[in-house]
Amino acid sequence: MDIDIEQCRENDKIKDIISTSGLPIKHIKLLLRMSDTIYINAINYNVMVEDNQVVILLISSKPDNITGVLHTYSLTNVLYKLRDMEKEHDDLKTHCEVDDNILKIIIDINP
Repeated sequence: MDIDIEQCRENDKIKDIISTSGLPIKHIKLLLRMSDTIYINAINYNVMVEDNQVVILLISSKPDNITGVLHTYSLTNVLYKLRDMEKEHDDLKTHCEVDDNILKIIIDINP
């Protein structure tokens, strides 16, 4: 899996990917809030959008920047945000996977 580390450090690039994804405005706003939560919690991450599925890759916590090393407090904040988002919007289904020391958050959007 190719990961653009520079993109992970630049929240604006990730927000641009989300904003131009073609998803409904409601979902773009939710994903932008999720993006802010991840960024505020100092996690290097990347986003891929394909059709009605969003994959968020949580790569590492700053300042360590070691792939697979995520600070518990930061990760907990992100997962709580994800849980709340799914609770409030029944058209979102999420699950997480670990792949090559990277936490994958998969969000399926049912328009």
